[in-house]
Amino acid sequence: MPICKICGTTFKNTQGLAGHRRLRHGVQKPALTLAGQPLYHKVLQHLADKLAEKLANAILEAHGQELLEGCMEELSHQGFAPSLLGERHVGKAIIIAAGRSPRLLPVTRDKPHCLLEVGNETIMERELDALRSCGINYIVVVRGYQGEKINYSHIRYFENIGYENNGILSSLFCAEGEINDGFVFSYSDIIYGTDVLQRLLKDKSDISLVVDTEWMSHYEQRHQHPLEEAELTMVESNRITRIGKNIVSLREAHGEFIGLAKFTKRGAEILRSNYARVLSECQGRPFQNAPSVEKAYFTDMIQEIIDNGYIVHNVDIKDGWVEIDTPEDLERAQRQFSPN
Repeated sequence: MPICKICGTTFKNTQGLAGHRRLRHGVQKPALTLAGQPLYHKVLQHLADKLAEKLANAILEAHGQELLEGCMEELSHQGFAPSLLGERHVGKAIIIAAGRSPRLLPVTRDKPHCLLEVGNETIMERELDALRSCGINYIVVVRGYQGEKINYSHIRYFENIGYENNGILSSLFCAEGEINDGFVFSYSDIIYGTDVLQRLLKDKSDISLVVDTEWMSHYEQRHQHPLEEAELTMVESNRITRIGKNIVSLREAHGEFIGLAKFTKRGAEILRSNYARVLSECQGRPFQNAPSVEKAYFTDMIQEIIDNGYIVHNVDIKDGWVEIDTPEDLERAQRQFSPN
């Protein structure tokens, strides 16, 4: 006769023993399974998810504003500008710092131009400060001339070993693996305020370039920088139609490209795909305003993109930046940023 192993009671048959165990001792049949897993595990997980959702909603209802303010304060401490929330935020920057800058000799004989001090910071430090204050913390620097001396922490570096024989466009594509998402592009010989950078970041176009419409006033005091070296833009209906050195006449010029641009993810794809096409089509012959693709400027690539029907938007500013390309520029910038 069947015997209950828990209490020793005997029964006439196994059905009676099973009923006794369920009622007296709470012993149940093995759980049903679903897709090879015990069904009760799935039920418990579902109940846990529902409970977590209700608990989260209750906490948000009771303390939502307090939690939001705490998160915003933490973001601010980490250098993120809360005003950029809700914008198409770009969190990466690529700075081109490969060139030799011969106009700045002899002060660049022992260091790249981005390490020249302006006030109490180098040019590069001022750029990094502006980028990080706007929430851009993933920063890439392409090095070349005396590049080992550019050695800031929390930066990803790429090397342009051919910097003496190629141009800015080639330098940019030394970091081609980073042109896979939205990013800010920047020359390394410029200083700009966070207001200029925020204005650029707020623009929603896939490709945006900062253009100074008051550019002529700069050249009234610049005697060592040839006017024909300005990367001037022609603009129609709020889009750039022509850009580059010796491309746009003074009469037609809307403003000067300052060396600061933004690409969304789609904009980066446009840049990358057009560059790949140009490499295959223009090897060994002139490209846009350059003798070759290898020696091309960034603005040559922008003109190529425009010529192929893509929109490049101008983000206009009036002053708020400086370019340091000559000893005269450096002296003026040092006076402007000198700590009192």
